[in-house]
Amino acid sequence: MRLGILGGGRAAWAYGSTWSRIGWPLSGVWLRDQSHSHIAELLGTAREDLADVARDSELLLIAVSDSAIDSVAAMIPETNAIIFHASGAKSSVRDGFSLHPLKSLPPAGEPSDLADTLLVFEGKHRHTAKLIAAAAGARFAEVSPEQKALYHAAAVFGSNYVAAALDIAQRLMTRAGVHDVREDLVALARSAIENWRRFEDAKRFTGPAARGDREVLERHLGALANDAQLATIYELLAREIAASATGANLATDE
Repeated sequence: MRLGILGGGRAAWAYGSTWSRIGWPLSGVWLRDQSHSHIAELLGTAREDLADVARDSELLLIAVSDSAIDSVAAMIPETNAIIFHASGAKSSVRDGFSLHPLKSLPPAGEPSDLADTLLVFEGKHRHTAKLIAAAAGARFAEVSPEQKALYHAAAVFGSNYVAAALDIAQRLMTRAGVHDVREDLVALARSAIENWRRFEDAKRFTGPAARGDREVLERHLGALANDAQLATIYELLAREIAASATGANLATDE
């Protein structure tokens, strides 16, 4: 299916790169006049007027910020193309669908591919969306419009908040006098993720909250006392771990 891309960010690059890999045609890229994106050159296609892209495409991907999706959709002239977007938070527009990659996408120009990615669908044209997923070598799931906000909140916890937690860890390490640990923190996070992947019971957790070691938790909270917000985040997550570990142990005992 011939794809026209409206936008020049990470989702545009991921879908465009995947289209190039599987050998499906691109009809061109439309960018707003003020855009400095080089995605058309990177994909080896042309930067076109919106009317031309809409006319020459079988599929139109709106790949702009969530806040701009509705305005860009309203600009598209009458077209036979199926319109879809890649937002995990917004519902489909113009009787099309959304197909959100459950993946932290790299910037344009960096290696990017949707192979082995879960693509989460909402809207109409389910068969077409499944064809895209199959051709890309991706997996397919579906969410209702009513549950998209919950789904996307879950995705944020699994992606952006992991990155935010690593930022905090690096900042605290630096304050503690331990420097140049970025790669070590990446290795630490990977080991925690692997533990979580392998185990569904309480063994997926380590650390004082999972052990119920309140003395260590209090020492940590004391060290964070000069940052009330961070101390609150720490305690709330500790409670979540303790409750989850206890619940997992009870389920195992049953």
